Amino acid sequence: MKFHHITLMLLGFCGAGHAAEPVITTQATDGKTIFQTVCAQCHGASGEGKIELKSPSIAGMPAWYVNTQFANLREGRRGHDAADPQSFMMAAIAKALQPEQIKAVVAHVEQMPIKVPVGKDREMANTNPQAGMQLFQERCMECHRYNASGEMTFGSPPLIGRQGWYLEEQLKKFKSGKRGAVKNDVNGAKMVQMTTLFIEDEQMLRDVVAYIMTLNPDPAATPEEQKKQIIEGSPFESAGR
Repeated sequence: MKFHHITLMLLGFCGAGHAAEPVITTQATDGKTIFQTVCAQCHGASGEGKIELKSPSIAGMPAWYVNTQFANLREGRRGHDAADPQSFMMAAIAKALQPEQIKAVVAHVEQMPIKVPVGKDREMANTNPQAGMQLFQERCMECHRYNASGEMTFGSPPLIGRQGWYLEEQLKKFKSGKRGAVKNDVNGAKMVQMTTLFIEDEQMLRDVVAYIMTLNPDPAATPEEQKKQIIEGSPFESAGR
């Protein structure tokens, strides 16, 4: 009954963006149980995310990045605006979980197999990925690496494995100052600067996201083949296009 109560409450919060804070009643300390009890309702049982709730795929996200985001959420650098219901809800959950619970669930998320975007999560209509490639290589690659696999040294998360619509939304938030503009969010400030100075319009924004989508491995490939495809990087370069 306790699990059922949490499920209904979190779904209502995620979907409607209510201002009330969720009540985390689980006492679990193992990451898998915490994830299934608290996180899966919005992020999916396998961490694949849900387009209807605008929740990102988080499976396989590195612990160093997830820990940073939990800290940002707990300390008010993210999720401070009720007009952004997804981040606002995540901030409430981050503050409700105990530090040892966060540590356990972060470790579990990191071990989850990456979910390659497919269908609506990958499709970017009316875009030019090759045009987006130029912006990516000039402005994004330095921090996120040539294959968008992320780089801990720069605090830059992997972009592969995230849905196209989610990346598009986050770039818009950075560009408008809804994300990354709070004091002491150093990496967020870098993204605000990049999007403000170098993304001229929505078409350019969508083009670069479309290019990032091409860096994802083939969803039908085996895990071993997917790893090889990620290492190889840009399909345009490898195909000589």
